[in-house]
Amino acid sequence: MSEVNPPGNPPAGKVWIVGGPGCGKSTLAGLLTESDAPPVSLDTLFWGPGWTPVPEDTFVAEVGKALEAERWVVDGQFPAAVAAYAHTADCVIWVDPPLYLAWPRLLRRTLRRWIRREELYGGTRETFWTVVGPRSILWYALKVRAEQRRANHDLFVRLSGSDVRLIRFRGGDVRDLVGRIAR
Repeated sequence: MSEVNPPGNPPAGKVWIVGGPGCGKSTLAGLLTESDAPPVSLDTLFWGPGWTPVPEDTFVAEVGKALEAERWVVDGQFPAAVAAYAHTADCVIWVDPPLYLAWPRLLRRTLRRWIRREELYGGTRETFWTVVGPRSILWYALKVRAEQRRANHDLFVRLSGSDVRLIRFRGGDVRDLVGRIAR
Protein backbone atom coordinates (compact mmCIF):
# COMPACT_ATOMS: atom_id res chain seq x y z
CA MET A 1 0.00 0.00 0.00
CA SER A 2 1.24 3.43 -0.73
CA GLU A 3 -0.48 6.36 0.82
CA VAL A 4 -0.10 9.89 -0.42
CA ASN A 5 -1.32 11.64 2.73
CA PRO A 6 -0.01 10.60 6.15
CA PRO A 7 -1.69 7.63 7.83
CA GLY A 8 -4.52 8.27 10.20
CA ASN A 9 -7.85 6.88 11.19
CA PRO A 10 -9.70 4.58 8.82
CA PRO A 11 -11.64 6.35 6.11
CA ALA A 12 -14.96 7.57 7.40
CA GLY A 13 -17.59 9.91 6.18
CA LYS A 14 -17.27 10.19 2.42
CA VAL A 15 -15.13 7.60 0.65
CA TRP A 16 -14.69 7.22 -3.12
CA ILE A 17 -13.15 4.00 -4.47
CA VAL A 18 -11.68 3.94 -7.98
CA GLY A 19 -9.97 1.21 -9.95
CA GLY A 20 -10.40 -0.96 -13.00
CA PRO A 21 -12.85 -3.83 -13.52
CA GLY A 22 -12.27 -6.75 -11.15
CA CYS A 23 -9.87 -4.89 -8.86
CA GLY A 24 -12.05 -5.16 -5.74
CA LYS A 25 -13.91 -1.83 -5.60
CA SER A 26 -17.31 -3.33 -4.74
CA THR A 27 -15.80 -5.72 -2.22
CA LEU A 28 -13.97 -2.87 -0.51
CA ALA A 29 -17.11 -0.71 -0.54
CA GLY A 30 -18.98 -3.49 1.21
CA LEU A 31 -16.24 -3.82 3.82
CA LEU A 32 -16.18 -0.08 4.52
CA THR A 33 -19.92 0.41 4.55
CA GLU A 34 -21.73 1.11 7.76
CA SER A 35 -25.48 0.96 8.20
CA ASP A 36 -25.76 4.73 7.84
CA ALA A 37 -23.48 4.88 4.77
CA PRO A 38 -24.78 2.52 2.11
CA PRO A 39 -22.51 1.95 -0.88
CA VAL A 40 -23.23 3.98 -3.99
CA SER A 41 -22.59 1.72 -6.97
CA LEU A 42 -21.94 3.82 -10.05
CA ASP A 43 -22.62 0.78 -12.24
CA THR A 44 -26.16 0.63 -10.84
CA LEU A 45 -26.74 4.31 -11.62
CA PHE A 46 -25.05 4.22 -15.05
CA TRP A 47 -26.48 1.12 -16.75
CA GLY A 48 -30.03 0.85 -18.03
CA PRO A 49 -31.73 -2.17 -19.60
CA GLY A 50 -29.75 -4.08 -22.22
CA TRP A 51 -26.41 -2.59 -21.13
CA THR A 52 -27.58 0.81 -22.35
CA PRO A 53 -26.03 3.76 -20.53
CA VAL A 54 -28.44 6.31 -19.13
CA PRO A 55 -27.95 9.84 -20.49
CA GLU A 56 -24.87 11.45 -18.89
CA ASP A 57 -26.77 14.38 -17.38
CA THR A 58 -29.26 11.97 -15.76
CA PHE A 59 -26.40 9.82 -14.47
CA VAL A 60 -24.49 12.76 -12.97
CA ALA A 61 -27.70 14.09 -11.38
CA GLU A 62 -28.46 10.67 -9.83
CA VAL A 63 -24.92 10.48 -8.43
CA GLY A 64 -25.39 13.97 -6.98
CA LYS A 65 -28.61 12.89 -5.25
CA ALA A 66 -26.88 9.84 -3.75
CA LEU A 67 -24.09 12.06 -2.43
CA GLU A 68 -26.43 14.38 -0.55
CA ALA A 69 -26.12 12.01 2.41
CA GLU A 70 -23.80 12.92 5.24
CA ARG A 71 -21.84 9.67 4.77
CA TRP A 72 -21.30 7.55 1.67
CA VAL A 73 -19.00 5.02 0.03
CA VAL A 74 -18.87 5.35 -3.76
CA ASP A 75 -17.65 2.45 -5.85
CA GLY A 76 -16.86 3.38 -9.44
CA GLN A 77 -14.72 5.01 -12.05
CA PHE A 78 -17.04 6.72 -14.55
CA PRO A 79 -15.20 9.88 -15.71
CA ALA A 80 -18.19 12.26 -15.56
CA ALA A 81 -18.96 11.31 -11.96
CA VAL A 82 -15.31 11.39 -10.86
CA ALA A 83 -14.83 14.82 -12.43
CA ALA A 84 -17.99 16.21 -10.85
CA TYR A 85 -17.78 14.77 -7.34
CA ALA A 86 -14.58 12.92 -6.33
CA HIS A 87 -13.15 16.11 -4.85
CA THR A 88 -16.03 16.14 -2.33
CA ALA A 89 -14.78 12.91 -0.71
CA ASP A 90 -12.89 12.80 2.56
CA CYS A 91 -10.85 9.89 1.20
CA VAL A 92 -10.20 8.52 -2.29
CA ILE A 93 -8.90 4.97 -2.49
CA TRP A 94 -7.35 3.72 -5.72
CA VAL A 95 -7.43 -0.09 -5.77
CA ASP A 96 -4.73 -1.01 -8.27
CA PRO A 97 -3.74 -4.70 -8.11
CA PRO A 98 -1.53 -6.20 -10.80
CA LEU A 99 -3.34 -7.44 -13.91
CA TYR A 100 -2.41 -11.05 -13.11
CA LEU A 101 -4.60 -10.77 -9.99
CA ALA A 102 -7.44 -8.56 -11.25
CA TRP A 103 -8.19 -10.22 -14.59
CA PRO A 104 -8.68 -13.80 -13.29
CA ARG A 105 -10.97 -12.36 -10.59
CA LEU A 106 -12.98 -10.61 -13.26
CA LEU A 107 -13.13 -13.82 -15.32
CA ARG A 108 -14.42 -15.84 -12.33
CA ARG A 109 -17.01 -13.18 -11.46
CA THR A 110 -18.24 -12.88 -15.04
CA LEU A 111 -18.52 -16.65 -15.49
CA ARG A 112 -20.33 -17.00 -12.13
CA ARG A 113 -22.84 -14.33 -13.13
CA TRP A 114 -23.43 -16.03 -16.48
CA ILE A 115 -23.80 -19.55 -15.09
CA ARG A 116 -26.06 -18.47 -12.20
CA ARG A 117 -28.04 -16.09 -14.41
CA GLU A 118 -27.55 -13.32 -11.85
CA GLU A 119 -29.52 -10.16 -12.48
CA LEU A 120 -27.24 -7.18 -12.96
CA TYR A 121 -27.69 -3.48 -13.61
CA GLY A 122 -30.89 -2.43 -15.32
CA GLY A 123 -32.22 -6.00 -15.06
CA THR A 124 -29.56 -7.27 -17.46
CA ARG A 125 -27.96 -10.71 -17.28
CA GLU A 126 -24.70 -11.97 -18.75
CA THR A 127 -25.05 -13.88 -22.01
CA PHE A 128 -22.54 -15.93 -23.92
CA TRP A 129 -21.84 -12.86 -26.09
CA THR A 130 -21.38 -10.48 -23.18
CA VAL A 131 -18.89 -12.95 -21.73
CA VAL A 132 -16.79 -13.58 -24.86
CA GLY A 133 -18.04 -11.11 -27.48
CA PRO A 134 -16.55 -7.78 -28.50
CA ARG A 135 -18.44 -5.88 -25.74
CA SER A 136 -17.30 -8.29 -23.02
CA ILE A 137 -16.15 -6.78 -19.73
CA LEU A 138 -13.15 -9.12 -20.00
CA TRP A 139 -11.91 -7.44 -23.19
CA TYR A 140 -12.98 -4.01 -21.97
CA ALA A 141 -10.85 -4.41 -18.84
CA LEU A 142 -7.77 -5.06 -20.92
CA LYS A 143 -8.53 -2.27 -23.37
CA VAL A 144 -9.03 0.49 -20.78
CA ARG A 145 -6.51 -0.53 -18.12
CA ALA A 146 -3.76 1.92 -19.09
CA GLU A 147 -6.24 4.75 -19.66
CA GLN A 148 -7.92 4.23 -16.26
CA ARG A 149 -4.58 4.07 -14.48
CA ARG A 150 -3.56 7.37 -16.12
CA ALA A 151 -6.88 8.92 -15.10
CA ASN A 152 -6.41 7.78 -11.51
CA HIS A 153 -2.85 9.07 -11.42
CA ASP A 154 -4.12 12.42 -12.71
CA LEU A 155 -6.90 12.41 -10.12
CA PHE A 156 -4.37 11.87 -7.33
CA VAL A 157 -2.17 14.65 -8.69
CA ARG A 158 -5.17 16.98 -8.87
CA LEU A 159 -6.25 16.17 -5.29
CA SER A 160 -2.76 16.03 -3.76
CA GLY A 161 -2.86 19.60 -2.45
CA SER A 162 -6.31 19.22 -0.91
CA ASP A 163 -7.56 17.83 2.39
CA VAL A 164 -8.70 14.62 0.68
CA ARG A 165 -6.89 11.57 2.08
CA LEU A 166 -5.41 9.60 -0.84
CA ILE A 167 -4.65 5.89 -0.63
CA ARG A 168 -3.31 3.74 -3.46
CA PHE A 169 -3.51 0.03 -2.76
CA ARG A 170 -1.53 -2.23 -5.08
CA GLY A 171 -1.97 -5.39 -3.04
CA GLY A 172 -4.13 -8.33 -3.88
CA ASP A 173 -6.88 -8.61 -1.30
CA VAL A 174 -8.76 -5.49 -0.23
CA ARG A 175 -9.44 -7.13 3.16
CA ASP A 176 -5.72 -6.59 3.83
CA LEU A 177 -6.19 -2.90 3.10
CA VAL A 178 -9.09 -2.61 5.55
CA GLY A 179 -6.92 -4.28 8.21
CA ARG A 180 -4.04 -1.87 7.57
CA ILE A 181 -6.00 1.35 7.54
CA ALA A 182 -8.03 0.38 10.62
CA ARG A 183 -4.89 0.35 12.75
